[in-house]
Amino acid sequence: MKIQITVLLIAFAAIFAGCQKTVVNETAANDIKQISVDETQTAVKSKDAQFIDVRTDAEYKSGHATQTVNLPLDSLEKDLAKLDKQKPVYVICQTGRRSQKGAEILQKNGFKEIYNVEGGTTAWANAGLPTDK
Repeated sequence: MKIQITVLLIAFAAIFAGCQKTVVNETAANDIKQISVDETQTAVKSKDAQFIDVRTDAEYKSGHATQTVNLPLDSLEKDLAKLDKQKPVYVICQTGRRSQKGAEILQKNGFKEIYNVEGGTTAWANAGLPTDK
């Protein structure tokens, strides 16, 4: 009887541990990743990448990273239909704070692969990467 109970407890522990591991992996897959401007420039050359700037329209018009689409943070939630949840999204702002908030909005709405550009447009310009006005 003791052997049967022990075997049952071991089996239960193995099943429980397996379930927990799956949950952890799903959460990790939806984490917001921090990415440098250099890594971003390389990554957004992919046709699947979506590169959004969450600054205001006026800030965007004053100069922005090439290939970005302006979706201001204050209206991002109503503009989500413009983005594909299955494709990677790179989010940039001026310094990286608003883009982190934008990335959190995307995460909350079911986007799977989200990158916050560290240092934002300031770091992009300081690195000498291409910008448009």
